[in-house]
Amino acid sequence: MVLKTHKHVVALAALSALLAACGGGSDGGVSEKAGAQSADTPVLSANQQAFESLMLAPASGSYLMHWNLAYAGNQTSGTHYAYSDASVMSASPLTNGPQIVTQGAPQNLATTLALVAPAPTRVLKNGVVLVVPENGAASKVSYVGNDVRVDSLAADNVTVAYSVVRSDYETVALTGTVGTTPADLAHFLNSFFSNPSVLDAATSYAAGASYLKFTQKNLDDRYNVFDCTTATTTANVTPCRTGTTLNAVLTSGIASNSDGTTYRLADGATSTVGGVPVWVATKPRPLSATLSTTVQYRIYFELGGNVYTGALIKDGTAMGGSYYVSNPNGATVTDRLTFLPFHIRMNKAARDSLAAAMKI
Repeated sequence: MVLKTHKHVVALAALSALLAACGGGSDGGVSEKAGAQSADTPVLSANQQAFESLMLAPASGSYLMHWNLAYAGNQTSGTHYAYSDASVMSASPLTNGPQIVTQGAPQNLATTLALVAPAPTRVLKNGVVLVVPENGAASKVSYVGNDVRVDSLAADNVTVAYSVVRSDYETVALTGTVGTTPADLAHFLNSFFSNPSVLDAATSYAAGASYLKFTQKNLDDRYNVFDCTTATTTANVTPCRTGTTLNAVLTSGIASNSDGTTYRLADGATSTVGGVPVWVATKPRPLSATLSTTVQYRIYFELGGNVYTGALIKDGTAMGGSYYVSNPNGATVTDRLTFLPFHIRMNKAARDSLAAAMKI
């Protein structure tokens, strides 16, 4: 997901009907000599060793899954999709400093479904809206203490849009058949495994197949930007109100359908962020709106005479991963879903094994 992750998006109406599940995200921080035995002898931490086992050439790379697949029943090309992309790092940040890593081209996993270009991530930073592409994204990777820092770059491949710090790495081997996949991976990939028409459970995992599980935290405040009405893919996001001020909009109140709330001036506080007036709600957005354990706060901001919306993820916030349907008979979307606090990347053998098992 995205549910890119992170960087991975299913409509709430589809989720309410238990029709689909999705996910996705992206791999991608000044290098410190973590765990150094001396000032002249840098040593990789266990987290960094695990990270490099997947990412550092000549390894085949870190594979990320992107999908929107029906929870049950048939798939519709143009709506549902399943693809992967991979990233490879040419040198270790431990001894070579920060490394620029670029996602490879998407590789379709489903022969019956067309590739669908997912929407990019947009963030408000230093007074402008930055666009982080979903496909072909570039990141800067460095080491901080025992952990891995990933700076996601805007479309210019230079400007840092937002950053995370990854830790708690765990490598898990995949053996036996797809039908015996460990619960963490099966739950993370949700509808790949919930829908029996997607994967052949009898397919065996290739020798050496494995995945990497980790957690990550947001670094610095991150102001995501959303379209208020019509969907766009550029920095020219759709405003909520035109030719007005932030104070005027919030004084009269503005409704957020996804949050199920009409926000008013007294429901938050306004400050200037990078030269832009930004109002931030006091209470977090509901889980039913975010579909992630990542705590977010609704924002409205004034830019160029218009008012726009988005969400603040505060510095140090734990970034949620995917989710799965654990209680199909639950009364609400959040009753039906279990949200996962971790993220997963696979090696090539694992990715190719799932590709070989695809029945769609």
